[in-house]
Amino acid sequence: MSDAHSDKLLLEVYDLGVIDYGKALELQRHYHKKLVEGSQEDLLLVCSHPAVLTCGTSTEDAHIFASAEDLAARGTPLVKVERGGSVTYHGPEQSIFYPIINLHHHKTDVGWYMRTLEEVVIQTLKDFGVAGTRIPGKTGVWTDERSKIAFSGVRISRWCTLHGFSLNVLPCAERFRSINPCGLGDIQVVSLAELSPRQVSVPAVTQRLLRRFLELFNYET
Repeated sequence: MSDAHSDKLLLEVYDLGVIDYGKALELQRHYHKKLVEGSQEDLLLVCSHPAVLTCGTSTEDAHIFASAEDLAARGTPLVKVERGGSVTYHGPEQSIFYPIINLHHHKTDVGWYMRTLEEVVIQTLKDFGVAGTRIPGKTGVWTDERSKIAFSGVRISRWCTLHGFSLNVLPCAERFRSINPCGLGDIQVVSLAELSPRQVSVPAVTQRLLRRFLELFNYET
């Protein structure tokens, strides 16, 4: 819904801090249901998680190099979810965005939505002096043909979105060692802190990501 005095759309933004993945997933599903029913405005959940591995609908057994029991013993539980894509890591080193928005307010085009999410990250990286890019046929944002810095996976039901993207702000490559990230094989996982000439923190990068998200999706809070 547009404000009467603006051509921008209204967006509710909830900063959840570091929240358990399961609890954030419950919130996503709750608000998504309300959005589909028409009793909820577009909203965005912003957060980080304690260490967790999530398996999308394309995950194969070969993409995970340890048993669920071993991973849990290491403090990294494994959770199956309804988003697209394969297995990936979420953790406190990342800034994570879960847009729960109705694409009828924008464009009912999955490709457009995914590319716009990527552009949010690319513009944010540019703000911190890092060049991000896309690789044809692959999702997320890369810093070269082998180095991935942001991961994305969504589910869209009745053109209302679930899940979203994560940007590696602080070094976390070690956390990806027990998986084949997104089923992509021999790739490097990099972070903004390793590449930016500026000092970075998760809160500062999150604020910049939010600004870029509002700009590119034509929202105001």
